Amino acid sequence: MTYKFTKSAESAIEIANDIAIELGHNYVGTEHLLYGLANEGTGVASKVLENQNVDSEKILEKIEELIGRGEEEQKAIGLTPRTKKVIENAFREAKKTGSDYIGTEHLLIGIMREGDSVAVRIMLDLNVNPQKLYNEIVKVLNEYDESEQRREYGDKRKWKLQFYSNIKPIWK
Repeated sequence: MTYKFTKSAESAIEIANDIAIELGHNYVGTEHLLYGLANEGTGVASKVLENQNVDSEKILEKIEELIGRGEEEQKAIGLTPRTKKVIENAFREAKKTGSDYIGTEHLLIGIMREGDSVAVRIMLDLNVNPQKLYNEIVKVLNEYDESEQRREYGDKRKWKLQFYSNIKPIWK
């Protein structure tokens, strides 16, 4: 299946790929995607993570602590099955909110829905509360001004924030 991503989400995925290569990992895991979301800097997920005191440097430290570095930089790498599942989850979240595009907020929710992942472990190690994270997503989306929405989603974006108020955390 082909997915459409916002500019910020595309950037986060590219950053995830780059950090995986830099670390010498031969895959892009959920931990790399989480790093990409935090490092990207302009999307909803980046703002939400920043508001939860989670930044890319802390995530990188945790990745190195939990997984380490490979011997050499990799050339061609692919997504892990769990990362593919996160993207599928993000696609479903985007559809539920009426969007044809997967945004960084959808990727972050996709990670949270995939509870048994390295990214979730990192967030828990960094004392992220899942309910507060969801609430923060709603808050940031409500603060997202119209020009940012157009830049990310185009004029066809259906803004359905009420959906997010009914989300229940998946991981404990």
